[in-house]
Amino acid sequence: MATPIIVGIAGGSGSGKTTLAEGLRDLTADFGSVAITQDDYYLGLPDGADASGYNFDEPVALDLDRLASDLAALKAGRAVRRPVYDFVRHRRSDRAQVTSPSPLIIVEGLFLFVLPALRDLFDLRFFVDVPAHERLRRRVQRDRTSRGRSEGDVRNQWTRQVEPMYVKHTLPTRACADFVLDMPHPDDLAYSEQVVAMWGMIEVRMQADRHGKKSFKCLSPKRSIPSADLT
Repeated sequence: MATPIIVGIAGGSGSGKTTLAEGLRDLTADFGSVAITQDDYYLGLPDGADASGYNFDEPVALDLDRLASDLAALKAGRAVRRPVYDFVRHRRSDRAQVTSPSPLIIVEGLFLFVLPALRDLFDLRFFVDVPAHERLRRRVQRDRTSRGRSEGDVRNQWTRQVEPMYVKHTLPTRACADFVLDMPHPDDLAYSEQVVAMWGMIEVRMQADRHGKKSFKCLSPKRSIPSADLT
């Protein structure tokens, strides 16, 4: 098998990183793609710590070194045993997930482009740019539905931790992206359009690699991709 293409999708909480990663995985299922979430690499709540006061929105809350190691192994053709995180217990699950190398590996997460050793593993880097009020709306909906949290708790954490940490750690990495996905009005159609556009860029990259153009970048300089731009 050829060396896998590793795609990184970064952006703020609630920006739709998971929606894009899963949509891209589903679109390319026949191609053998796999999706990995950075969230499974949380270290977990320290003993004695109160989850309501613990800052999960700092890069140090995650084992980004292990994520980099796992991606490097996959790129080298080796299977890995990835952790699985339990958001209810704030602990890593006792089980692990075996992931084998694939032609296309899709990774999503807040801090993918923070550490150079991790950032440099991505062949293509996408940053999802969604307004703060839309990201908060989506975060409230997700946490109430899938994590059993109250809207008040979600909004309080957003104000205290989520958005300040986004501004401090995640937003600066926008400059490290090859492409910025500009989504001022995110909805199902907008995300579907972006998935198709992303796959087109990935195909161009793969074609370039097959022709030995190792220094190729899809488009230069970096483009901002609006929701309706499928070119």
